[in-house]
Amino acid sequence: MSIPQYHKNDTIVISDFHLGTKNAKVEKLSRFLTVLLENPPHRVIVAGDAFEFWSTNYKNIGRQEHQIVTKLSALSELGTKLVYIPGNHDRAFRAFSKFAFGKIKICSEYIIRSDHKKYLVLHGDEFDSFTRNHVVISILLDQLYILLVKVSVFARRFFGKKKSLSSKKHSSKYGEIVEKIRALALAYARSRKFNGIIMGHTHWPELVRNPDDLIYANCGDWIDNCSFVVVGEDVTLQYFK
Repeated sequence: MSIPQYHKNDTIVISDFHLGTKNAKVEKLSRFLTVLLENPPHRVIVAGDAFEFWSTNYKNIGRQEHQIVTKLSALSELGTKLVYIPGNHDRAFRAFSKFAFGKIKICSEYIIRSDHKKYLVLHGDEFDSFTRNHVVISILLDQLYILLVKVSVFARRFFGKKKSLSSKKHSSKYGEIVEKIRALALAYARSRKFNGIIMGHTHWPELVRNPDDLIYANCGDWIDNCSFVVVGEDVTLQYFK
């Protein structure tokens, strides 16, 4: 098991658990949160799509999923500031933005101030014009994606195929979409005079340092990558294995 590298004064940004889907790496996420409980960071930001409301079979929500919520709550009880930014798959929680449930703050965006710098954190679907403007079609495509995952598992099991049929990373078209989202996010951060922008949504973990020192960080997901971003004296992208 890899050990997350962070200091107690750092902020950890994670997103896109999609709890309620069979593809969610719930057990690994639970182990990751156990590590954080042993050495609580200053702040944890869940940057959206923690829950899957588009396509969830609620029979898939069981004890392990409940443990994730319990461990996040336990972190807040230990003094970690817990911030929840709803995404497009759990957009129902956006109605509660600017509210606090106990020690958990819900908001549409959050600003991290660290080492005399400011970083904007949000989910990221704000820069995805297709998802924002075609919600119903996006939900249908999400159902298709789940079907492709099942077909991929069947193919690998019975035909020995190693390449995932559903992998977004194998799609050059999706890579183009990610580039457009990244460009819009950077332009937005630059217009608001931030030193960087941190988001999820794309399931494409990356850390980009631009020539003007503006940082774009995507914390990835807990479906394929089990990745997260740490903000302290610097910004780092890490993977939990």
